[in-house]
Amino acid sequence: MRKVEDSGVPVMLASGNVLPIAYALSTYLGFRGPIIAENGGIVCYEQRVCMLGDPRKAKAAYAHLLTKMDAPRLFTDKWRVTEIGLRPVVKVEAVRRALRGFDVDVQTSGYAVHIMSKGMNKFVGVKRACEILGTSVQEVAAIGDSDNDLKMIRQCGFGVAVGNAYAGTKKAASHVTKRKNGEGVVEALEWLRLI
Repeated sequence: MRKVEDSGVPVMLASGNVLPIAYALSTYLGFRGPIIAENGGIVCYEQRVCMLGDPRKAKAAYAHLLTKMDAPRLFTDKWRVTEIGLRPVVKVEAVRRALRGFDVDVQTSGYAVHIMSKGMNKFVGVKRACEILGTSVQEVAAIGDSDNDLKMIRQCGFGVAVGNAYAGTKKAASHVTKRKNGEGVVEALEWLRLI
């Protein structure tokens, strides 16, 4: 990824994690592109923060969820602004059933179950980041593995799923790598001819 960044192509980090963690990781890795955090709920570029998600809907849904089941939040939720992140001890399908009728989406990253305002996803954040950079989403290559990457991979110009991605994410991709995890990212960059 540093080779891509060093070649003049801005790298954007899109994460379901909270902004402080995504910001630290992006900075540590030397990326200069916008940071998309909380599954598109927050976009940060040059220390300017744009909040896209509506936390009120997620909070109301979570209050209801607690009447139906034990749903412990992530430790990092003390820094989460636009959504609710649940520890993966809860089943995503059970949360979706309990929140039918609420104006929220429920997604999983594999590390957490996320409750966010309806229509919020990483692609929404990528689209806003592209507006900031003055570029088109059709010029963006998105690489991912989780349920919460699916819309981003489907709607960006080039969508790549790594070999161990969720089945739905693989189905949405333009290309699926043979290799998994980080090695799959390297394979994706080679397929995209970025390295």
